[in-house]
Amino acid sequence: MAEVPVFATVENRVVDDRLTFAGVIKAGPEVPILIDLEGQEPIVVRQTLKAGETLEWGDLAGVVSGKPYFVLPGPLPLYRDLSQGDEGDDVLALQRALTQMGYVTHETGRLDSTTMEAASSFFASEGFTLSSGRMPAEKSHQVEPGATPENPAPDGSKTPAVSIPFRQLLVLPVAGATVISALDIGQKVTVQSPLATFQTENNFVEFIAEVQQAESLKAGQDVTVRVAEKQLTGRITAVGPFTDAGNGQRAGHPVTVEATTKADLALFTPNLSVTVAGQGSAAQALAVPLSGIRQDADGAYVLRSPGGDRSTKGPAKRVPITVLRSGGGFAAVAGDLSEGDEVQIS
Repeated sequence: MAEVPVFATVENRVVDDRLTFAGVIKAGPEVPILIDLEGQEPIVVRQTLKAGETLEWGDLAGVVSGKPYFVLPGPLPLYRDLSQGDEGDDVLALQRALTQMGYVTHETGRLDSTTMEAASSFFASEGFTLSSGRMPAEKSHQVEPGATPENPAPDGSKTPAVSIPFRQLLVLPVAGATVISALDIGQKVTVQSPLATFQTENNFVEFIAEVQQAESLKAGQDVTVRVAEKQLTGRITAVGPFTDAGNGQRAGHPVTVEATTKADLALFTPNLSVTVAGQGSAAQALAVPLSGIRQDADGAYVLRSPGGDRSTKGPAKRVPITVLRSGGGFAAVAGDLSEGDEVQIS
């Protein structure tokens, strides 16, 4: 019935006190490019977008049934075709969008000749007129920007009024988006098969933190993400509200993490499992098992074998220590200890 003391060796090892979480990489939301079909047979006749490319403001999203569809910066509250002399907030929004893309306009809210010229140049950059037809041959009369029945073209020929077709100007909410998919030439555009889809947000990591763990996490905090055999730096973008367990997910706060370096985004493959480590440190130090740490009114201490190992007979010696950090069942300590010493753990 005698008590048998158990000892452990003081080691020089890495002690990691960071909280770790099991996470998964999720794809950023996909946004479809929807067009107003206007009762037409919506067949793709030209497609310049390819999966993986970047969609920029001013790009041609495709040509459907002979009509070009462009992406512009938003907000763009267009609800009517615009002709010279029109006024309103929609005109002002269009002027701002053209200005952002480098076309000279006056942001007046009134569609003047300068705005018409800018819109005409914008369409012409892809070989189209504002009427959405092909640029006419040299012998044909080209529609001059702003030409109306009362304002004939320079050669004296009568031309119909020119308008800016609002249905062919689509909103791209960010300056650059990744193309996920695009219909090929000859395919039909439907609600289920949009002209193209793009991704405005990068892939991200999501993990679930328990209530107490979430208290130490906040948006903007840097973390370490281990993807396969590589480590990269991430940043917490949001700590969501508590959610109950369900749909295969445990209860807790959903936490999202994004890569801080653009080059690391290539490693963020959707559905890949990762490990996320929070703030703290991981470094070599003298370490003892947590079960060997004792504490009383005088502070923390360990019981070291006399002489440092069990070969020397005698009572264990009290050695005051300072616990630097703990993790993984070990504590990094500072005190009168050396690697190889044996401390009592029971």
